[in-house]
Amino acid sequence: VYCSSGLCRGICLHPDLGWTELSALAHHRSLPAHNLFDETPLSSDPTAEASGDRSRISALPDEVLFRVLSHLRSHEAVHTCVLSRRWRDLWQSVPCIDVSFNEFADMADEDEDEDDFEPVVLFKKFVNRLLMLRRPVDLEEFRLEYSLPIGTVDLNANSADANLWIAHVLQYKARAVKVVTHNEYLQLVPAVFTSKHLKRLHICNAQLIRGFFERLKTGCPALEYLFLSDCNIMDHEIIFNTLKVLTLTEETTFSSTQSSISAPSLISLFMDECRSEARLPILKNMSSLETASVLLSGGYITTCDADGIRQFLRGLSDVRSLDFYYGDRQVCFLI
Repeated sequence: VYCSSGLCRGICLHPDLGWTELSALAHHRSLPAHNLFDETPLSSDPTAEASGDRSRISALPDEVLFRVLSHLRSHEAVHTCVLSRRWRDLWQSVPCIDVSFNEFADMADEDEDEDDFEPVVLFKKFVNRLLMLRRPVDLEEFRLEYSLPIGTVDLNANSADANLWIAHVLQYKARAVKVVTHNEYLQLVPAVFTSKHLKRLHICNAQLIRGFFERLKTGCPALEYLFLSDCNIMDHEIIFNTLKVLTLTEETTFSSTQSSISAPSLISLFMDECRSEARLPILKNMSSLETASVLLSGGYITTCDADGIRQFLRGLSDVRSLDFYYGDRQVCFLI
């Protein structure tokens, strides 16, 4: 059986496979990444097709198989097209896209042109082709694990592909987006975030330039969950009208000398080892807040005075349950 996208040339597989065999195929790593989407005719084998029809997994409805494939990385999901004609195009309609640069880190072909087959080039080509060949069905989740070259000078230029990918998946109504970057900061363009369907946003290791949070407020009116890890926040005023859960962790930094956060619908707040150039952010309009957990360490320990901490806690006056850590000291409040 051959894949119509040229995924596994020359590999013949019996289509009557169980989940163990399917998983083993999905984790096969010897296939050339740069040939994934070449157009190769699928061979016709009536015997194999008949056997495949009896496969318990292949006999499941498309909706069930889409769920199964949603638990695989997209690179692995595409590999399943070699199983039989039944599986050939299923990956094109999977409601979850999960792409990771790490899968391409060791895939450069030493016999090929050095520039065309660098891991980052292979990864970009794969994601671009994946999004282009995918059927226009709504997305539930988009997960991107990316890596910028160490020493990147022009963050905007090196972040362009990731911004285009995010904009593309939001056009297909992705309800959850997770972006994790290694090495250098990813610079996210505020204009990218325009979606009335986005509810969950998880960002790790990114530079959030001024205007980012204003765009989230106006461009993503359904956003309820925001997780920021190791991000550089350049806005001095952050306002959310719909947000219910806010998590700031892993040295997320407020660059402004005095930042403020206003979130009237917020139910849960978690701040862990965040940093500021000067003072703690002022918390405004937290009337719906039920639980809060705050860990102050590092820069805050040396820059916060008693008035700053008092002002910060005043913004949490409506919370029902509060865990507050300052250095090695913990204070718990139950109201």
